[in-house]
Order: sequence, then C-alpha cells, then structure tokens
Amino acid sequence: MIEHSFTRRDFLAASTAAASLLSVESARGFRANDTLNVACLGTGGRSQRILMTRLAQIPNTRIAAVCDVWDTNLKAGAKLADAKAILEDTDFRRLLDRSDIDAVVIGAPDHWHVPMTIAACEAGKDVYVEKPLTHDLSEGKAVISAQNKHGRIVQVGTQQSR
Repeated sequence: MIEHSFTRRDFLAASTAAASLLSVESARGFRANDTLNVACLGTGGRSQRILMTRLAQIPNTRIAAVCDVWDTNLKAGAKLADAKAILEDTDFRRLLDRSDIDAVVIGAPDHWHVPMTIAACEAGKDVYVEKPLTHDLSEGKAVISAQNKHGRIVQVGTQQSR
C-alpha cells in the first residue's frame, strides 16, 4: 500500500494559489521566463506550513520579502523565503512601496486582511489573501472598490488544512 503525504486538500490549496499567481503573470504580460516576486505579509502558522512552502514550489516565483511583527514568525518566514529576501518587522506598507514586488500573499491575522488587501491594491500589487476576507458587508464593498479602481487581481483562499 502506498502512503501519500500530499492530501487532496493540500493539492487544492497549492493549485488554487498557483493558479492565482500564474494568472498574475498573464495579466501583467510577463514572459514565460520572468520571475514573479512575491511578498508574504504575515508568516505565522498556516502561512509557514502551507502557503509559503507551496509558493516556493511554483516555478518562476520568488518569495522576495516577508513581513511579520513577531520576531519568531519573521525568522521562520525568512528561512522559507529566498536567501536575499527583504525582511520587514514593523510596517508592511514599506514592502508595498517597492517596485520590485509584484504580488502579495496575506496570511496575517484576520483583522488585517481588509486593510492589507486594500493597501496592496492601491500600491498596484495583486493579492492572494486567506479567509475570512471581511467581517461585514461594508468591508467587502471597500475591497471590491479598491480592486476595481486599481485593476488588480484579488484571490481569496477558502481551503482548510487539517
């Protein structure tokens, strides 16, 4: 009997994140060999276990920056990122200001999902954000408005890990 360590849920999580980020490539008109530079905002728990480890496996994708206010998570996230990744421990907006960051993966605590998503759209970055995106309808309208106004791609992950 063959034992599989990669579950269907793992596959769905990886393929959804990959499809979202690959759609960023085609939307931007990147050539096949171009590298997509991604910043991970929030590098604790699920971000380390699932998002960053799967993101690192996507061809032509580089975890170019990590941000977390908790030193332990920042250090762990740095180990999963590119060796030359930028580390930010106080303000995610500094990473959004960088022209060498193409997209962000948001795995921060839930109450940060909306402000980080809106700020990323305003900064011209495409977004993959974990659920829940919002807590009420007004937040949803604000995210949709920012996404539409700035012409960004926003993907909300709905997968669960065991």
